[in-house]
Parts: sequence; C-alpha cells; structure tokens
Amino acid sequence: MKLTRRSFLGASALAAPFFISGSVSAKPSPRRPAPSERVALGVIGCGTQAHANVPTFLQDPRVRIVTVCDPVLSAGGYSYNSKAPGGRAAFKEIVDKFYGDASCRMTADWREVVSDPAVDAVLITAPDHWHAPIAVAAMRAGKHVYCQKPMTLGVSEGRVMVRVAKETGVTFQVGSQHRGNSAFRVAAEFVRNGMLGDCRTCTVGLPGANGGMWGHGRDATRRAAPAYFSPASSWSMWLGPSKHWPDDAFIPGIHEPMCWRWNSRTGGGMITDWGAHWIDILHWAIDAERTGPVAVENMSTNLGDDEVFDWADKYSFDLVYANGFRAHVSSEARCGLTFHGSKGDCFCYPGKLERPAFLAKWNEKRDLKDTDVRLYRAANGHPHESDFIDGIYERRAIATDCEIGHRSISACHIANICERLRLSSLTWDPKAETFTGAHAAEANALLEVPHFNGWGL
Repeated sequence: MKLTRRSFLGASALAAPFFISGSVSAKPSPRRPAPSERVALGVIGCGTQAHANVPTFLQDPRVRIVTVCDPVLSAGGYSYNSKAPGGRAAFKEIVDKFYGDASCRMTADWREVVSDPAVDAVLITAPDHWHAPIAVAAMRAGKHVYCQKPMTLGVSEGRVMVRVAKETGVTFQVGSQHRGNSAFRVAAEFVRNGMLGDCRTCTVGLPGANGGMWGHGRDATRRAAPAYFSPASSWSMWLGPSKHWPDDAFIPGIHEPMCWRWNSRTGGGMITDWGAHWIDILHWAIDAERTGPVAVENMSTNLGDDEVFDWADKYSFDLVYANGFRAHVSSEARCGLTFHGSKGDCFCYPGKLERPAFLAKWNEKRDLKDTDVRLYRAANGHPHESDFIDGIYERRAIATDCEIGHRSISACHIANICERLRLSSLTWDPKAETFTGAHAAEANALLEVPHFNGWGL
C-alpha cells in the first residue's frame, strides 16, 4: 500500500499528539511572497472570531485562504447572538462562495495545516487553550501567525511564544484590533502627550465573568459530545491539551460555542477575555507595552467553589505600575477606559471618545505637533488583518506584536492568580516575570500552564 504524507496525517492525526520534527526542527525561514504573489492563509478555528477576521482577509487581494480547520464539521450557536453558523464545512462554503470555486481544503486537525508547505501564514481563532501550542508549532514550521486574543492561557505560554517569535523571525500579530480604532489611539495620545494634565489613574470597566452567557445557559450536566464533532474522535482534538473531564464529558455551559471562557481549563473569564483588549490600550497609553505592573492590589471578588463555572461574576482590583500609575479594574465600572487627568477625564470605547471641553475641537492631524508622541497607525487605513499582511510583505513592525500581546495578557493572568489564591494583593517583577514578596511561592507555581494528554509546546 502506498502511504503518502497526506494520507499518513489523515489516518493518524486524530489518534495521538503530533510534534513537528525533521526539517521543521531546523526552523525554516518564513516565506515572504513577492509583491506579485499571494499569501496562502490557513484558518484554524471556524467560529465566532473567524466570522470577524475571515471576511477582511477575503477582501484583501494579496491573500488567498487555502484551507480551513476545525474539529466541528458544522454547527450553529456561534457569535454574540448565538445564531451564526460555525465549523469547517460552514467556512469552506463561505470561502468557496467568495472565490467562486471549490478549491479550499478543510480538515479537523490543525497539524495538517501547520505541516503543509503550501501554507504561508495561519489565522488562529481556536479557543484560548489551543493558542500557544498551535502558534508555537506554526512559527517553528515557518508560518506567520495572526493569533486571536487572549493570546495565552497563562504566563509561561507567553514566554515561550515571545522567544520563538524572535528566534524564527515570523510576523506575529495579536488580535488587538482596537488599536485600529481612532477613539483609542487619540485617547492614548492625549495621555502620552500630557494633554489631560497630570494623569496617574484610569478606570477600566470589564463585563462580569459570565458576560451574559451570549445565549447559552449555565448548564453543568455531563453528556456525550454532540454529533457535530465529526469524526467522533475530533472531540478529543477539541479538548486537546486541557485537562479532560471524567469520561471526556461534554458540559454544555462550558463547551458549547462561546462558552469555553467560563472555565479555567480552557479560558480565563472576562478578566482575560475583555481585559486583553482594554489592558492593551492602557499599556499603549502609559508606555508600558513591553513591561507590566509591579503589583495587583485591592482584589475583591465573589469567587465561589463552583468546579465548572470557576471564575468570579463580580470583581475589582488595581494594577499598579512602577511610575506610580494606577488602573482600577472593575466589573461594575462603565465598560471601556476612563483616563483621569488634572485637566479632565477622557473616556474611550469602540467608536466613542468623550473628552474634556477644551479638547472638543482638537484634531489629531492638525494639532499633533512634530515633537509630540505619535502612536502607530496602519498604512493606508488598513484594518488589523491587512496590517498583518503588510508586515509579512514588508518585513516591518506591525500594530501588536507577540511581546506586546504577551505583556497585556500577563497583567490579566497575574490578576487571575491573585483572585484564584483569594489574596488581596501580590507584587510582581515585570522584568523577571515572577511574583515577589508575600505568597510569591504559591503564586509563582500558578504561572506554569499545565498541558495534558501528551500535548505541549
């Protein structure tokens, strides 16, 4: 029997973990297409966020989506209204309809995408627990990476991802697309340039930990996986490196589309889910993109002992930075960021900028001086996805690289650790990326993300 590489992968992929080896271990240089060539993109994760990213990539004439991947064949219940379709078959249909042919491949196993030499870059829109294993394997295989936020499930994963991104030289964009929203950029420039006066505090409003469940209830019953995981073994692939529940149970309240956020095995609750966005903007505004807080203080939550829904519904805490800046993060505050300055407050949210009266007529293009800090703007008004493609072609820095994403989500992770240990405060060394002082030993033990079932980075 003739056994090709593709047939081997197809037969064995769902049976056991696969670690990229052989030629890939030599760290092949990432391919950067000529201007006349397209970037061949593989989509890994065909759900809610793919609906946000895939249309933009389709509209970019420099890109061709060549393969889509998801353990789910086809299912409903995706998006914030819980009505959008998802799964690899649904997205193959979307891609094929756009291009007018049936050439887009589909697979249940991301390892086929990463090992495919025809793929130049990957879009990772899988649940959080898969981000790091897939991204590291993709980078080591010479693929450029667009990775959705939250970038990691914990600090240890981010450290590895940053190191591998530097070693391989790939273009890596984190899905912090709000950097492309002028409201956030202008607010950050107000802070950076002292236009609000003395600004040393910010209120960061995040949703409660259950986020309204987006149409899914808190159903903790345990049952067999739905038939939309096809073949049946793809349910094990979806669980992947997370700790499986007894009998590989499917629990609707944390395993239906959108729900994996509510359990620590696969997500970090709203502190990481929305915090990844707002803390990224905070760091942008206070010039802390490649460092982080020095302490978490005043932690208060209603965290209980629920094994399934194990993140707090309500929480508040402070992130304290070396220069004395303090951000108060709360599920009770107005969603968005409010920077408090001696000359007035500035609130920002997607598409909304509320500024002091004296800045009402301020215009970024007209009034920003040459000596002022000018924050990054994507070329030609490009959206975040096309900014990623710009970086691939031009070998240059883009809006949100791997280290920036790691530092933003690390601030959220250390807050979650403080919550998990039921402590009021913890001190943090952002250079060494370790906890210091009281309770450091038990807190540092939680920095390492455990990977199960033979999976790893």
